This record gives sequence, C-alpha cells and structure tokens, in this order.
Amino acid sequence: MRNTRTKWGAALTTTVLAAGLIISGCSSGSTSPGTSDGSTKQNEARVKMTMFYNEAGIATPQGVDRSNNPLIKLVEDYANVDLEFDIPIYAEYTTKHNLILSSGKLPDIFHSTIPDEAFKAGRAGAFIDLKPYYDKSPLLQKVVTPAMMELGKDPISGKYYRIPMAYDKGPQGAGILARYDLIQKYNAGKWPGTVQEWVELLKKIKKAEPDSIPMTFRVIGDNMFAYGGGTIFGLYGASPYGYRIQGGKVVPNVTLPEFKEAVLVMRDLYAEGILDKEFATTDSTKYFQKLAEKNVLWQWNTMDQILPYQVSLTLPTATGNQKSQVWGVAPPLTSYPSVLKDRKYAIAGLGMPITAHGLYIPASNKNPDRAFKVIEGFAQEQLRDKIFWGDENDTYTMKDGKRAAIPDKMSAQEHAWKRQYAFLFGYTDGQDAQNANFEAKLGKDLFASIQSGMKTIQKEAEQIGLETIVGYSEPEEVLKKNAEIMQAINKFTTEAIMGRISMQELDAAIADWERKYRALKYDPLQKYLDANKEKLIKDGYKKAGW
Repeated sequence: MRNTRTKWGAALTTTVLAAGLIISGCSSGSTSPGTSDGSTKQNEARVKMTMFYNEAGIATPQGVDRSNNPLIKLVEDYANVDLEFDIPIYAEYTTKHNLILSSGKLPDIFHSTIPDEAFKAGRAGAFIDLKPYYDKSPLLQKVVTPAMMELGKDPISGKYYRIPMAYDKGPQGAGILARYDLIQKYNAGKWPGTVQEWVELLKKIKKAEPDSIPMTFRVIGDNMFAYGGGTIFGLYGASPYGYRIQGGKVVPNVTLPEFKEAVLVMRDLYAEGILDKEFATTDSTKYFQKLAEKNVLWQWNTMDQILPYQVSLTLPTATGNQKSQVWGVAPPLTSYPSVLKDRKYAIAGLGMPITAHGLYIPASNKNPDRAFKVIEGFAQEQLRDKIFWGDENDTYTMKDGKRAAIPDKMSAQEHAWKRQYAFLFGYTDGQDAQNANFEAKLGKDLFASIQSGMKTIQKEAEQIGLETIVGYSEPEEVLKKNAEIMQAINKFTTEAIMGRISMQELDAAIADWERKYRALKYDPLQKYLDANKEKLIKDGYKKAGW
C-alpha cells in the first residue's frame, strides 16, 4: 500500500458538495465469502483499493508511515487488499473533497464528515446502500449498533449510504470549563453559583491583573459563539444560532428575552474592558495564545475535552504559564437568572451516539464486497486494542494482571496518531486506556476531581435527553442561506455588545432578521416536529415534548 500524500497537519472535519453517478446495488446482498474469523479467504486474489480520508485534526508525527504500519496491515490482511490512501491536509481537505465529489471519480472507499452533502450525492447515485452488508456482519454490529445505523441513514431517501462512526463511549454533556486555579486564587476555591458571581470573579481577575484577558471568544468561520463566546449565552439558555422548543413551538433563541439579557451582561463586560476588545476577530490561533498566556477564565465546551486538554498542559510543548493551569468542570448554577423560563433550557443534553463521520462505498466501485471487508476490518477488536492501548512494554505494562499506562508514551504523538483509524470505534472509545493514561499523567487527586465534575454534568445531560433533533435534514434552500443567517446574527449581536447600536436598535435588527429568515429556517423544522413528535420522544429527543 502506498500513501499519495506525505504531508502532515491539523485537520478539522468539514466537507461539502455532491455529485451524480448511476447507483448499483450490492452484488448479492451479502458479504464476500470468508474464513472462520470473517476475514477474506486467502485463496482469493489480493486486490488494490483506494481510500480517501480525513485525519480529523490528529497530527501524524514525522517518521510514521500511515501507508505501512502494523495497524493498517491488520485491515489489509483481513480484507486481503492493498490500500492506497489519499489523505489531504486540513487546508486542502474541503477543496479536495469537493473536487472528488463533483468530478464523479470517487475512490473505492470514501470517508466523509458532512452527511447532508454526502447523502445528497448518494441520492444522485454516487453511493450504494450498505444495509444489506451491515445486516450480515455480526462483527460490525458489535461496534455500530442497529440503532446507530438507523440514526445514520439518509432521512430523505431512507437509504443507508454510510457506516457511521460510533460516539457513545465518551463523557457526555457540555458546560463551563474554567481555570480552577484562578477560582482558588480569587474566589477562595468556591465555584460561582450565579451569573453575577461569575461576573464578579471576572472583575476580580482583571483588577488584580490588568494585562489579563479574563474573557475572550474563539471565532471559527461564521461561528462566533462557541467556546469562549458561549459561556454567558449558555448560562441564559440562549445560544445565538440555536432554538428552543417551548409549548410545542420552535422559537429562535435570538428572539428570547434571555438572549437580550445575556447581550446586556456582555455589553457591560466589554465596556469595562473585561471582555476582550478583539473578541470578534480572535481566531483559533489567537485564542489559544490568549488561553495560554492571558489568564482566560472560562469556556463552554463538551466534557470529553477537559482531560485531554489538562494532560496537554503537562507535555514539553506547554509554556511555563500553561503548566501552572488547573482546569475544572463548573457545576450547574445554584440560582439561574430570573428571566430564564426554565432551568432545563440552560442544560446541554446528550450527544448523538454517532458522529457526522461515515464510511461510504461509491457505486463506481467494481468490487463492493471487498470494499465492505475493508470497512469491516476497521471494526476488529485487535485494531481497537492497538489504537487505544498500543503495545505492551511500549505504551503500557502489566501489573497484577492489569494494564498500567506509561503516560509519557501513551500521550505522545507517536501513539495518539493511531486514532486516525478509529473510523468506526470513534475517537472517544478506549475509555479504559484513556482514563488509565489520564490518571497516571495527572495524579489520582486531580483526575478524580475533574472526573467528578464531568459525572455531574453527564447526569444533568441524561435528564435532558438528546441535544439534537433526530432524523431532520434542512431543505436545500435553508442550507444555502445558513451562512447568511449566521452572519446577520453575528452583526447585530457584536454591534450590540460593543455598544455600537442601542438595545432598541438591536430589537429592530432582530425583527428584521425574523422577517427575512424565521419562516424560511424554522417552518420546515416545525412541520417535521409536529409530524414526528411521539417518535422523536421515543428515540430519546425529549425536547420534542417541551
């Protein structure tokens, strides 16, 4: 097998566009003949296959050949193939993905991360339905459950174009992650219990450290209000791009009184110099610099992020200031703002048990049986063990019959890059290995403290149910307008926070936004909700009954 690219770089998971080919069904509706372990018969000719995949922000250290290593050999030998990889770097990923789909010249196996666009291509004939293969694969069903397959199907055609990535193993929920060392220093170790107490803590830090930036944003494309920009809005249950279901009706968050009060809080923080003057233009690079050196207090994030981040602060690449940082999970507020209609709107729900990632077999593939064997090969337990635990006496040792992580080795890129192959297991699988490593790296006390906070947030999330509606796909006309819709929200929200427009002018801007976009974006969602309410609740989306 050879790799058509040799560059490395951080990659995120974005894809777009679609194409059309003539669809062909599975040749027999069953997997190819196999050995007793399910692998392909060795007397069959070994074939070459091409595969396009996204490395998903997981850096590959120099000296590692992704085209020739013991892990990928497990997959190749299982399917009796030689794989040729096309792995673009992040800066080129979206462009390359678009070109492949629009050209119609697809590889034998395609890894995509935006199902709406991949499904559109499937409906145009680009991909085959994988359900007949899946139904006859006990190995795959152990990793990707039938329920996950149902969630992963195209909601428009009902076809199963992808084998989705499982994402049910990791910590659940989202909320405020904060610098507990700053809370100890400036608030006697007591977590703030109200919005006002958080504001007072921000002020204390700024007063004591005038050069600090206690609050800033992380702007990613058109998304301004995640991470650092999501804290205040999250506490008010009014994330700007989101909506809530209230009395059975879909209500855009920007129309809520909670949204306006959150804007007022940030308007005051900006006026006092506590909210970063550059918040609207702070990209990821600037954000992480400020996070490292400017005593940023908090961010809104998912629970699976804090332990890996805390471990990263112990690595040689961490700065002196970073090495002294201790992050923690903030508990829910003891008292929420009086304007908040119900506490439940400020609590994040469970993540979907699958991600947007998926493996597809193009209709142009002349040997779909063997291609499915490759997909099945990524579900091997032996591969999972290598990805997350690694090798004895390299990344772990045996002690009293149990595996003990060697933290420096398990945290190193030389091991972490292997998660690129977790196309089916998901990046949060291997919790046994990951937690063993985290505890060894951080020490029992800090690990237990952080994990305790994570468990509290997970219990809250379980009460809410799924965060995201199941099975809904936005119409094409909405997808085309989404960037414009977000940009309009960004404009009036940032201008109000900066004091460039009055709150009355903000009301007028929101009213104009409603006239232009509310019916377009939310009427189809309301129709879907009304038609599927009981099923949605049964599937775990409790919000359908709110």
